Amino acid sequence: MATSITTTEVQRAATELARMRRSLGAWMRVRGRNDRVLAGTVPVTKPRVYAQRVIASSRNLGVEQDLATQLYALLQVVMPGQPLPDPDLATNPNGAVQLAQIAMAGGHTVGAPVATGGIFSGATPWLWPVLIVGAVFLTVTTAISSAADVAKDHEEKACIQAGACTDYGFWLKAGGIAMLAWLAWHKMGLRETFTKKGGS
Repeated sequence: MATSITTTEVQRAATELARMRRSLGAWMRVRGRNDRVLAGTVPVTKPRVYAQRVIASSRNLGVEQDLATQLYALLQVVMPGQPLPDPDLATNPNGAVQLAQIAMAGGHTVGAPVATGGIFSGATPWLWPVLIVGAVFLTVTTAISSAADVAKDHEEKACIQAGACTDYGFWLKAGGIAMLAWLAWHKMGLRETFTKKGGS
């Protein structure tokens, strides 16, 4: 007898799918910029040969292979019978990107959750949360999100080192330190304390 799938479970699956798409999108944006650096089509602040070497050597193929394998497994569940790119990066270096593009395009339309007592077959995007819950595949979407986040961090660090991206994290930290210093100086009495010590 089939185990019933609740609306709450489907809502959770839809939330995880949305998170997965955000992570994949963030990774693909940075990776795409790095690919354009490798192709020589975007400006860099470092010597181009150095920038290209940094990006090529920093790409984490192990993480991308994990991502490709997990995406392939997920898409086989939600898109049964559909032809999918080869997930083996040894034979298809862009496999992770191609599978991520399919996951992004197929998962944009997530409708209202539906409680059901069985598992539907097919590739209709709004059924993805139901299919994932029914196949007990929710952990795979979480694993994909984590792998995409790790891959994005690797690509982002390489992009910054290559001079093709701005280190916003550094500037945010620097701005936060400056703000704390200003508060301490003007609002917490540090200026008065310093003035008194200087005058004594």
